[in-house]
Formats: sequence, structure tokens, C-alpha cells
Amino acid sequence: MASPAQLTDDLLSDIFLRLPEPADLVRAGAACVPFRRLVADRAFLCRFRSLHPAPLLGFLDHNGFHPALPPHASAPAARAVSLAADFSFSFLPTSSTGRGWVVRDVRDGRVLLDRTPEDGGDKPQVFTEIAVCDPLHRRSVLLPLIPDDLATAVEHPLRLEFDRWCEPFLAPRGADGGDPEDETSFGVICMVQCKAKLVAFAFSSTTGQWRAVASLAWRDLMAGLGVSSRSPAFSGRQYARGCFYWVMDWRDKFLVLDAGRMELSIADVPPGCHRRQIAIVEAGEGRVGMFALRDHVADGAVSLHYTVRRDDADGSNQWQVEKTIPLDPGFRYYIRGAMERYMLLLRFPEHLSLAGVHVSSSAEIEDLECFSMDSRTLQLERVCELKHHILRAYIYTNFPPSLSPQSI
Repeated sequence: MASPAQLTDDLLSDIFLRLPEPADLVRAGAACVPFRRLVADRAFLCRFRSLHPAPLLGFLDHNGFHPALPPHASAPAARAVSLAADFSFSFLPTSSTGRGWVVRDVRDGRVLLDRTPEDGGDKPQVFTEIAVCDPLHRRSVLLPLIPDDLATAVEHPLRLEFDRWCEPFLAPRGADGGDPEDETSFGVICMVQCKAKLVAFAFSSTTGQWRAVASLAWRDLMAGLGVSSRSPAFSGRQYARGCFYWVMDWRDKFLVLDAGRMELSIADVPPGCHRRQIAIVEAGEGRVGMFALRDHVADGAVSLHYTVRRDDADGSNQWQVEKTIPLDPGFRYYIRGAMERYMLLLRFPEHLSLAGVHVSSSAEIEDLECFSMDSRTLQLERVCELKHHILRAYIYTNFPPSLSPQSI
């Protein structure tokens, strides 16, 4: 049997790239100095990360970072990241007026936060201060404000969540026009819903500049759909396979943004799905999947339906049910987030609800549990317990610290 010294780096690389989980690579790197040197090589890590999806390590909400705890498979890596990272974002500039940073998105180990401008005056400030952070390495970039010549496209903006007038979020890798192999480049999209139209801007860390990417009147976007031309309200942004999805508040429709072509369109929510209880995820073979909670009023049972969109050769597509997953009775369930192939599920005992305790309450709650669902395995894994409700969670996926180079 050949010793490590007799194995070439190329052969070792091929072997290590075939290891099934990031934790296996961490253990291999700890075996000896030559292995550790190879595993620490940035080019090798880039190849490994491109072949292996990052595991779910926890999630962020308004109370901070919640790491996955035992017996979750990612618990060891989640603990290592929670100890190494700064999820309080103490490295960001503070405000003398108490303006706090709010988490707005998470992707590729980065976290996007924003806060209201320093001097808003009497007129609402449409655009916020935006920071993109790498909490694991305590690095951040403060983005420049959107230039006035671009901002003039915004007319009569509508108020969104967090008392904001715009929605900034991280673009998928490569959508900013930079080198997709450069793991430190990133893009940001800022969407503004106006009374008569939808406007979007894109920032590239490669150029350091904003540009206008999409502007479409509601009457054109909604044409032929048999719905009112009044400005619709879209919320609950999700992402899968190069596209962002928002759900319309008063119709079973998706607003879809193709991040590659920067094109907007409208799509149907699959029949039988409650638009507030769905999660868009990445299915296998480049497809888009969706989890949907369904209540069975007759017997009180709850199930999770997993459907996959199949694209036909003629350009049409349809959603087909892959599996129906019965959930434990005696609980209320809520979908609270989705990222890549993961969905986050909140579970609350039914008897507490009947006793008058509500999951939307600000009071401390016992027996509030979070579970993750992986579209690859369709298995529920308990992530952690919570003491307070959450309306939205941002799933954090990343590799163990030793396999995670700086992303900014």
C-alpha cells in the first residue's frame, strides 16, 4: 500500500474530491501535514465547494444566530462556526442615533444587512444603507448609495416589511457579471415596488457600481392574467435554480425574477397550495421543487407535500407530486424559511394553542421547535428549540471554518 508521501497531489486531490461530506475532508486534513497542506489549498477548496453543496448549519433571525444542535448531522460544524464567527456583527459601524442593522438576506456564507439613513428628514428615504458581511472572518463591505440618476426611476414607492421602502438581497454567484470562480466577488439586487411599476437595480463588487436592470409597469406585467392592474403586493422572497420568487398577497401567483437575464414574469402557484405555507427549494437534476403544508380539516391531520416542476420540451411546465409526508399530529406547523435544498419548519404544540397561547405572541414559549427538511433525503431533522416565535428565518449554509476561505 502506498504511503501518503508516495501519492501525488493530483491523485490525492481526486480522492479527496470524492469524499461524500465536508466533515470527512476535515478529518482527512487532520491526518498528516501533506494532507493538511492540500486541503488548505484555495484552488482545491474552490473545486471541492463547487462539487459539494454546503450543509445547513443553522439560521439567523431577529434574535441572532441559532446553530444546529445535536443530534442534527451538522451540529459539530455548526458549533465550530458559531464559536469562530461574529453573528452580532460588532465589526459593523455603529450609529450615535441608535439605528440598528437588520438582516435582510443570507447566501454563500455572506449576510446582507441594512439600516435606515442617518438623516431621513420628513420625507421617507427609499434606499437604505447596505452592508455585505462575512461573519466567519469578520469582514464587511459598505455599499455606495444608488446614484440619483438611477434613483429617479422610482416613483410613488410602496412600504414593505421592516418599515422599508426597498428590498435588497444577494444575487446568486455569477449573476453580478464577475468571475464565477472568484469566491470573493458578489452581487446585490435592490427591488422597489412602486404604485405603477416595479424597479430593480444591481450592484457588482467587481465594478463597485450600481446599474438599472429592470423596470416594468404593472399593467404590462399583469397583462392577460385577468387580474386587476392595480399595484399588487408581493412578499416572501425565495430562490431556486437561478430565479427569485415572490408570492402575490391576493392571488395564487408568483412574481419571478430570472437573475441571469434580469427578466420579470408571472407564474401560477400550483393548485391546492396555500401561498403562505410554501417553500421553494432546489431539487435534483437541475429542477425546482416545492414543499407545501396542507391541513386535512376532516381528521385534523397535517402533511407536507413535495412537488417538483417538470419542464417540457415545448417550454411549458407542470408541478408533479413526488411525495406526501405525514407530520406528527397534535402540533401546529409553520414554514419559516428556505435556502438551496433546505426548508425550515416551526412546530408548536396544539394543546398550547387551544389554551390560548399563540405562536405569534411576544411572550416566552415552551416547546417551540425548529426542524430542517432536505429535498435530497426528504428527512426531517430537529435543528433547535426556541423560546420566542419567528415570522421569518434566514437559513445559513456554509462549510466548517477550516474549509471556508474569506468570501469578501
